[in-house]
Amino acid sequence: MYRSEQSGVVRIETLSCSAAGVGSGFLLSSTLVATVEHVVDQSALISLIVGDQRATGTVIGTDATRDLALVRSDRPLTGHHFAFARARPAVGDRVAAIGFPVGDPITLTQGGVSGLDRNIEVNGVSLSGLIETDTAINPGNSGGPLVALDGTVVGLVDAQRIDANGIGYAVPAFQARAVTDLWRNNPAPQSAATCQNPLGPSQSSADVPPPSGGGIGTTDAAGIATAFNTYFDGINTGDYSAAYHVFSSRKQAAIGNEAAFAAGDATSYDSGVTVLDAGRTDADTVRVALAFTSLQRADKGPNGHDTCDNWTIDYTMIRGTGGTWYIDAAHRYHGSWYTSC
Repeated sequence: MYRSEQSGVVRIETLSCSAAGVGSGFLLSSTLVATVEHVVDQSALISLIVGDQRATGTVIGTDATRDLALVRSDRPLTGHHFAFARARPAVGDRVAAIGFPVGDPITLTQGGVSGLDRNIEVNGVSLSGLIETDTAINPGNSGGPLVALDGTVVGLVDAQRIDANGIGYAVPAFQARAVTDLWRNNPAPQSAATCQNPLGPSQSSADVPPPSGGGIGTTDAAGIATAFNTYFDGINTGDYSAAYHVFSSRKQAAIGNEAAFAAGDATSYDSGVTVLDAGRTDADTVRVALAFTSLQRADKGPNGHDTCDNWTIDYTMIRGTGGTWYIDAAHRYHGSWYTSC
């Protein structure tokens, strides 16, 4: 079942005015993604990722009282299309959750239905009729499918009881089926949330690997990786001061002050950083080419309207006093800065 259906599980990354993070969802069609409301609440940008496909999503239906939402992709996505179970599960039925716990890669966990018709309160909202399960779920699983052995969706993963072990909850399929059918036929597209500085997922760091080869020793490679991680994590968490101070004094002078740098990078979230190439120029200078994906509000995009871009940048790194490495320059890598996702 996992092999045949994992292709339809969607990783949802948001730039949000509230609690940004990574969530999960699943395809109902090539352009419709079911999830829970709190995954996309107050989102300035919704990025939908299925394998190596990426699209931008728009909420076309939401119900906070049931914690359900339906998102429409701006382009077709290929993958398995899930169906809601017609019958309610029974206590003891085997189920599995598929999603992206704590921002990790796609993961399957197994368990059973341990209770029905549970009522809980989440962030001041009372939810009723939920499925209780001992399937291991974590932040990031929210919105993903809770599936039966036949592959049908019996619920949408919704909440974890943090003061207990092995108690989680899912919104039952019969609730989700009713409202998603309504939203399919009567979509109500919602405008993106507006706030001064929406932030990206907080559950995963940049995790830039140390560059290897090119005459770069282990100690220098670790120091360069530390510099890049400070830089990207600063941007992702809104700590623009930390990111700005990874630049050399020469590069800072070229950029302008911290405020100018923060204004340009506000709303940005960078992920999937990989090292393309690296080599030593001299004893205190190294060239490192990186590829990464950036999300940002459209008006912050490199051409004024992109919300997602794949970057390839050739950085010049210099070693400062005490062995700390700094970004001194940035150039196109093989003639290209970026392409739209």
